[in-house]
Amino acid sequence: MKAIRIIKLKLTTENSKLPEVGFAYREAANWLSKIIFSRGPKLATPAALAHEFYATIRAKFKLPSQVTCSLFRHIVCLYRAAKSTRRWRLAILKKITAPICWKRDFNLTKNGLTIWGVKTDFKSGPIPSGRWCDSKLKFIGKQWYVILTVEIDIPELKTAGTIIGIDSGIKNLFVAVEPKSNKTLYVRGGAFNHHRACIRKIKARVASVGSRSARRLLQRLRNREAAVTRDFLHVASKRLVTFAKSVDARQIVMENLQGIQGSSVKCGKKHRSQVHRWPYAQGQFFIEYKAANCGIGFEKVSSRNTSRGCPRCGHTAKANRNGLVFRCVSCKFQDNADRVGGANCCLRSILQRQAVEERAPISGLIVAGEGRGSA
Repeated sequence: MKAIRIIKLKLTTENSKLPEVGFAYREAANWLSKIIFSRGPKLATPAALAHEFYATIRAKFKLPSQVTCSLFRHIVCLYRAAKSTRRWRLAILKKITAPICWKRDFNLTKNGLTIWGVKTDFKSGPIPSGRWCDSKLKFIGKQWYVILTVEIDIPELKTAGTIIGIDSGIKNLFVAVEPKSNKTLYVRGGAFNHHRACIRKIKARVASVGSRSARRLLQRLRNREAAVTRDFLHVASKRLVTFAKSVDARQIVMENLQGIQGSSVKCGKKHRSQVHRWPYAQGQFFIEYKAANCGIGFEKVSSRNTSRGCPRCGHTAKANRNGLVFRCVSCKFQDNADRVGGANCCLRSILQRQAVEERAPISGLIVAGEGRGSA
C-alpha cells in the first residue's frame, strides 16, 4: 500500500533563482486570478487556460515552463473550492510560494539537492525512503524551505504479537500498557500544559496593551501554541510507537473520545478550557499513521468507564477512582487510574474481536435458515 509523507527541508545555501521565481509566481498568480474572477463562476480547465495564457505569462513574468503549467492548476483549484463552498470572491496570494516538479525543477543526486540546476544544501530530519513527488517551495520568516512530498510503501499489518492499550488524559497525556509483561510508558502532560498556559498568558497581556506594536507581536505569536502542541505530539507519538515495537505489538488500542469536548457534564471554567484545548484527536492521528509505517494496527474502543471499571473483577463504580488512584471497592485491587484505563482498552478490544468471531457463524446459520424457509 502507498502513502504520502510531507517533509520540510530547510535550505541553507543561497540560490538566486528562489526569490526570483517565488516573487514572480505570486505576481503571475494574482494577475491570472483577477482575470478568472472577472469572467465569473463558469471556470475554464487548466488546459484551456494554458492554451490561452501560457506564452503571455512566460514572457511577462519569466517563469520556468513547469512552474507556469502548475500555476494554471493552482488557480483553477482555488476557484473550484470557492465555488463548491459558495464563497466566490477574488483569490489573492500573499505568501511567497511556488510549486516545483520532481526531476524537472529539482532533483537529488549523489552531489546533493539541485533546484533549477543550482546545487543547494539543506537541513532536515530523517527522510523516509520512497519516491519523491512534486513539492512546494515556500518562503517562511526570511527562510526558504522545500515542502517535500515522498511516496512510501506501507507494510502489511502484523497478525501476531501483543496488544497495547493507551489511555489519554490531561495530566498524563498518554499512558501505554502492555498487559502480558505489565510494561508501562508514561507521557506526562505537566510541562506541556504549563508551556501552553504561559503562551496564552503572554498573548493576553500583549492584547491588553492595544498598541500597534502589540498587534504586530500578537500576529507573530498567533501560531506559537499550535506549533508547540504539534512538536510535542510528534515526539510523544514517536515514543509510543517505539515502545510498541519494543514489546512486539501488533495493535494499538485507544479510546474513542469523539464528542467529549461537547459533553454536557457541568464543570468549572478552568476544566472546561482544558478539555476544549485537549489535543487528543491530533495525538491519535499521529500515533495511527506512525504505527501504520511499522505494520502495527490501530483501533478505537468505547471510552465509557474505562478508568472506573476494575480489570480484575469487572466491577464498575464511580467510587473506584479517586483522582489518579484506582482502588476497586469490590476486590480491593489498586493501581494507577490511567494504567487501569489502558488495560481496559486492551480487554475491550479482545472482547469485541471475540464477539465478532462468535457472531459470524451464527449469523450465517440464521441467513441460511431464512433462505430455506422462504423457498
